[in-house]
Amino acid sequence: MPAAPFTWSDVEAILATAGGTGGVGSLTGLTLPEFLALQLHGMPLIAPLSTTCCGTSDAKGRGARSALIRGLRGLPPFDGKQFPRLPWGGTAVADEDIDRIETWIEEGCPGALIGSIALASEVSVATEARIEVKGIAGPVFSAASDPAAWRYAKGELRQRMDVDVLDDAQKERLRYAFRELYKLNKWVGDKRSYNNLALIHQNHCQHGWERFLPWHRVYLYEFEQALQDFCPDVTMPWWDFPATRYKPEDPANGAILPDAFKGFLTESSVRSLRDHGFPAKIGTLAGQLWANPTQAYDAVSGACGKDYVEGENRKRLIDALLEANSLWYPLRYSSQFGKGTINTVIHYHYPAQEDIDEILSLRTFRDFGGGSLYVDSFGFLDQNPHNTMHIWTGGMNPAFKTSAPADRNSAVRVAGRKFHQRDDLYSEPQFGDMFSNLTASYDPIFWPVHANIDRLWWRWQQDHPDGLPADLDSALTPWSYAVRDTLDMNRFGYEYVRGGCLMPVGLTSPVGRFVSAPIAVPEATKSFRSAEVRLHRVPQLPRSCFIRVFLNTPDADASTPLNLPGYAGYAAIFGHGECFGGPGHCEIPPAENRKFDLRERSMNTPRNHRIDVTRAARRLIAAGATSLTVSLVVIGASYEEDRELLRLDGVSLNFLD
Repeated sequence: MPAAPFTWSDVEAILATAGGTGGVGSLTGLTLPEFLALQLHGMPLIAPLSTTCCGTSDAKGRGARSALIRGLRGLPPFDGKQFPRLPWGGTAVADEDIDRIETWIEEGCPGALIGSIALASEVSVATEARIEVKGIAGPVFSAASDPAAWRYAKGELRQRMDVDVLDDAQKERLRYAFRELYKLNKWVGDKRSYNNLALIHQNHCQHGWERFLPWHRVYLYEFEQALQDFCPDVTMPWWDFPATRYKPEDPANGAILPDAFKGFLTESSVRSLRDHGFPAKIGTLAGQLWANPTQAYDAVSGACGKDYVEGENRKRLIDALLEANSLWYPLRYSSQFGKGTINTVIHYHYPAQEDIDEILSLRTFRDFGGGSLYVDSFGFLDQNPHNTMHIWTGGMNPAFKTSAPADRNSAVRVAGRKFHQRDDLYSEPQFGDMFSNLTASYDPIFWPVHANIDRLWWRWQQDHPDGLPADLDSALTPWSYAVRDTLDMNRFGYEYVRGGCLMPVGLTSPVGRFVSAPIAVPEATKSFRSAEVRLHRVPQLPRSCFIRVFLNTPDADASTPLNLPGYAGYAAIFGHGECFGGPGHCEIPPAENRKFDLRERSMNTPRNHRIDVTRAARRLIAAGATSLTVSLVVIGASYEEDRELLRLDGVSLNFLD
């Protein structure tokens, strides 16, 4: 019986047993892309694989060159003269285990073999994210456990996603990053703290004219960068508030906010409340979702009694809710308007999709985004939906009492500056923070609202590339950006998507034929504007070829007819022939030039290829498909299948807006 494949989980287990660190924090608890991206005092923990466009590779010796192996063996510079032997603070790893890790690196650092598909004969491929399969002419590729981390490691555009398609792990990473910013609030002068970042909007925000959209694009970017200082693969999701899944006409059913931003209690926060004297019945509420504080207080009052939503007990409840979900906010009274709901107290026009479509059809930037200094006026996007959603999500506190401070901005001060403290979050103001321009950015829901506003501007830009603000050189304070710097959001390193899936492959060996595992298509994703299959970081290929893309046709090959519903399109790749240079001529260059190397990028730099699969995706989804598979078939110059040609780092299916 063949030995079980040695994979990333085995490496992680060896390192966990040894303990200590590698000088870069814990070496365990990481995803494989995160581990492969680690550097130790400028030395890659895992030596990069240099693959040439002609198919040659320096995989042999890669393990011995890796800082991890040199460190574990105690070889220079880890021989005690410059650095001690790895792991620092742990126990030495056995020689046979080091040999196994070195072999693992030589074999391309394979990830976990995720499962088996029971077919006829057996094929096992050891490489990152390739699943052990039976009877299919090639591996089935699974989704990356953390696609944002993969994109971060590869230097690709980050994807800001619809908040309603984030998985639990993505939501928790976002909450973690917010918590880290909140922790810095105790240092008043730390500009990285959440309070200081929120204060920028209070002091500098631009509304009512053409700088509204450029200024907030920069503000979102700067805040997102602050989050990424603590969690590099986090991006700011956007809230598609006019989507039909939200029910502004019936706020009582709770479908008025994304679930990620609602209040809830975890088992941990329940234990904390029990420690503060709450009765055991509080545990029955764990996992329930509450769209506003009133719903949370009513639930706790019903389960535990009114005393537990008053006085010190109320403060401890707020603490527990914030501990469970840092995206929840106690000063957010969404849809509430005093003793009623906003749609019953007043005739409130919640933005509908037809409103958005009408705004997107406007022809000039003045109408869409706002007028210049000479003809200043609100743009229609600024008035509605922007202002409308601020009022809706802020709401009016039904528990407001006239004895409460009318102006919280003057009531809350730290060292002479206006800030929010925990005591302030226990208050009962008349309006939620989103209701006021001066306090809006303290509520975490501010960011996905503005991410959607920025997305709508990007949508409008695609259809109106010549629609520009009048004063492109005006400064966007307090930063050094000018308006013209904001016109291409890709410059800031992100794009907007409704959803998608990324399957890592790796450049170690040709993929032969690519077949993905099924990719779920959530309801929130189905309103995509276009769909793309992307081939990531394809190096120069020595031979020309066509790459055919099929959806939900896992057995596709060169003979598969192109009139099937699953045929989605193709990419034509122009091969460059055999290498005519000396050693290193065709090697893949580093992802970034050396500092001060101003030469243009190498012709051997891997490129991404994009194939529009919109029609095929819509056709299959309309026929009832709830998931899609992606298959790639490589057709060589002889119009036969070529399984020894295509190398690429990953494949993704992207639902764009």
